[in-house]
Amino acid sequence: MVSYAALTERSAVDAALAEFDRLGRDAFLHKYGFGPATEYFLISDGGFYDSKAIFGVAYGNQHGTALASEEFNGGKNGAAGRLSQLGYSIDGLESRGGRLSYDTFEAALNEFRLPVENIPMAREFVMRHDFVEFYIPRSRSYIAMIPRGGSRPTGWIHVGYITERHDDGHVTHFALPYNKIRDGGGSRSRQREESEQSRCDTPGCGMQLPASGICDYC
Repeated sequence: MVSYAALTERSAVDAALAEFDRLGRDAFLHKYGFGPATEYFLISDGGFYDSKAIFGVAYGNQHGTALASEEFNGGKNGAAGRLSQLGYSIDGLESRGGRLSYDTFEAALNEFRLPVENIPMAREFVMRHDFVEFYIPRSRSYIAMIPRGGSRPTGWIHVGYITERHDDGHVTHFALPYNKIRDGGGSRSRQREESEQSRCDTPGCGMQLPASGICDYC
């Protein structure tokens, strides 16, 4: 049985994310034998990632051999949950605590630091859909949009791109005109440095510390 807690190094996860970016989603999933995620996705300024596949590859980066899909679970008590504990934003696991909710996209946009170059395309995307609820999670990394009759988001606007999840689980991405990640801004490295400054220093833990500075797991 896989020990999910054995994945402790954010650098191993970041290396998996970088490989995902380099190969592209389809090639990455095919290389490691994973199917597309349908429920839990890791979300960052750099992209929208299949969390189970990222965990399996990250585990291999840290311990030498990537996990096969059938060797572990990807849900909240498995891969997705562990990635969340390591400080990554996981769609489907985002806590409502600290969430900012809005009735209109314009209200959410006023609180989200979207580059002005990207606002027209973001508005056009929203106008093509019947979204009725909007929220910004505690991580402040995106605007999530819930369609009429739905209970979970199907659209996300990030600083440099838009993600849409379709009814069949297929995910598409739309690059926005200004995207500091794709243009070499190096935000992931800065995020890793900032996160490591607020991680628990208890041997074998390494969890990201909450605002209180007291580890929830030690």
